[in-house]
Amino acid sequence: MVIKEFLPNPVGSDQEGEYIKIFNDSPAAVLLNGWSLKDASGKTFKLIGSLDSQKELVLPYSQTKIALNNNGEQIFLYNSSGKLIDQLSYTGQASEGQIIVKGQKPITNNQKLVDSNFNSPVIDYQFPIHKVIFLDFLIAAILAGLGLYLILQIEKKLGAKIW
Repeated sequence: MVIKEFLPNPVGSDQEGEYIKIFNDSPAAVLLNGWSLKDASGKTFKLIGSLDSQKELVLPYSQTKIALNNNGEQIFLYNSSGKLIDQLSYTGQASEGQIIVKGQKPITNNQKLVDSNFNSPVIDYQFPIHKVIFLDFLIAAILAGLGLYLILQIEKKLGAKIW
């Protein structure tokens, strides 16, 4: 079982959009009775039911009443014996709509967000829009050139003018 992600600063109302998502990465269903989630302030939510293997459970604020901090947060997952099973955290300011995801370390406002299970430097994989547009243009130009080359080769082979 892992804390897969959480959304501390949704677009719009925090109370309507915040959530915590847990994922059962084990090969069998897990009985959640007695399991709990806790935030950095100590606010606790007791889980119930079960979660099938390779399935996720989305827990909105309306259900957990755990208010996630927009400026750094830690979420802990405990099993029914009270043993800490997983944790996910970040520091710095979460951008509006930014999801804190296990294993990903986005950079926001020049501050590194830290997943406590990894603690390593991160790379922001988002490209500036002008680079994306240039890349799209470059791919289109290459494909157009390839298409023209193929037409010329077909014309040459058939001895007829297609274009």
